[in-house]
Parts: sequence; C-alpha cells; structure tokens
Amino acid sequence: MKKRKITRVLISFFLLALLLFIMFPILWAIVLAFDRTVLDVLPDPPTMCPKEVSLFNFEYALELIPLGRYYLNTILVTACNTGVSVFCSMMCGYAFAKGKFWFKKFWFLFMLVVMMIPFESKMIPLFLQYRSWGMVNTYWPLILGAFAYIYGIYFARQFISDIPDSLREAAVIDGAGEWKIFFKVVFPLCGPLIATLCILQVLNNWNSYLWPLIIISSREKYLISVGVSMFNSAQQSVYYGPRMAVALLSALPLMFIFLFFQKYIVESIAVSGIKQ
Repeated sequence: MKKRKITRVLISFFLLALLLFIMFPILWAIVLAFDRTVLDVLPDPPTMCPKEVSLFNFEYALELIPLGRYYLNTILVTACNTGVSVFCSMMCGYAFAKGKFWFKKFWFLFMLVVMMIPFESKMIPLFLQYRSWGMVNTYWPLILGAFAYIYGIYFARQFISDIPDSLREAAVIDGAGEWKIFFKVVFPLCGPLIATLCILQVLNNWNSYLWPLIIISSREKYLISVGVSMFNSAQQSVYYGPRMAVALLSALPLMFIFLFFQKYIVESIAVSGIKQ
C-alpha cells in the first residue's frame, strides 16, 4: 500500500511539473499581453508578473488590425460551413448505416480512401477549378467543400449504425417515409453526435489557415487566422505586447469551446479512432 501511495505521489508531481512546463509559454504570453512596458524588448529574465498592468497592448493592437471584421468573417464562414457539413454528414451517414443501395460498401470504402489523400495534393487543382468558376476571393470555396465532410460521414455512419432497426421498422409500419424517419426518429437520437461534429468543425474552421490564405486576397475578407498571421509578418518592429494581445484575442473562443465541450471532443476520438 505504501509503495502504491508513493508511486501515485511521484506520478502526480511528475504530471504537475509537465503541466507547468507546457503551460508556461501560454501564461507568459498572457503576462506580456497585459504588460504596458513590453513593446520592442522582452523582460529578461522572464517574469510571471506584469510590471505595469494595462490594456494598452490590446487597444494598440485593435488600432493596427481590424480584429472585429476578422471575427465577423470567421464566424460567418464557420457557421455556414458547420451547418452544411453537419447536416450533409448526418444524411449521408444515415444512408450508409440504414440504407440499401447498389455498391454501398464500395462507395463507403472509396470515400475512406479519398479521406486519406492529403489536402496539399488537391490544393492546386481545386484552386484552378474555383478560379475557372470565378470564385477566387470569395467565401464559396471555403463553404462548398463542406458538402463532403468525409470524417463527419464516417462518424455519423458509425453512430447511427448503433440505433436499433426496430425503431425504424416501427416508423415504417406507421406509414413514415425516409425523410420523416430521419427527422423524427434518427435526428433526435443523435444529439451527442451533432454536438461533437459541430464542435470539431468549429475548431477546424477557426484554425484553418492554408486554404483561406490561398483563396482570399482582399484584406477586408481575411479570416482571423490569416489576419493575425499577416499582422505579425507586416510589422517592421517586433511589438511583443500587441502581438501577444492579438494572439490571445484570436484564441479565446477556442479556449472556451475546448474547456466547456472537451467531453465531446474526447468522445469523438475515442469512438471513431480517428483524429482530424
């Protein structure tokens, strides 16, 4: 018993030290964001207490970057992308789980193979395709791809497969069609699935950088990830404090989402065995 207690104490101390090591850069960034004295020179040695607590860095950063506009752009694209992708994933997942059609297994495996192709190999053909359609520098290329959210389809199929067929058969006996079964029977039972897919899509869209950088060229249309990156690369001076303030403001929504909905994020990875 004593050996077990000692082992647990040692493991706890090790995990605590590891947590502090991981959290130190984040905590230091927060300190720099609220320190009025930090502009071109970092405090040496690093300190975890601001010399002069102030919101100056936030105010100065908001004068240099239209962060509110970037927030609105990102929220618009994220909301449209999430709504379309989750709804289409639910429909396709229901079809693969409960539907009967020719070559169902083949199309499901084909879909999984497509998911394994890295985006970088499709990036140039996609750009040329959207350019020929006149959609470059619009949000359409960021939204249309949501109709084929393959990870969501796979996860929806796995989840809906566990719903008893007896519920569907009872609805068929009562005269319900496929659409009514989907909306009245299947959809209400998929609350955890819908919540998980929504959270994962919000995180994915908020962090999306490469594709929005390529497809959007107007500064006023930037998403927050691209806008913050351009702000950091465009400044001739270092401006550590304002940069930390911008990074903190851009990351706050994701921090809150992960803190309050981490159960669904962990559940999605545990159930499906796939990480985006």
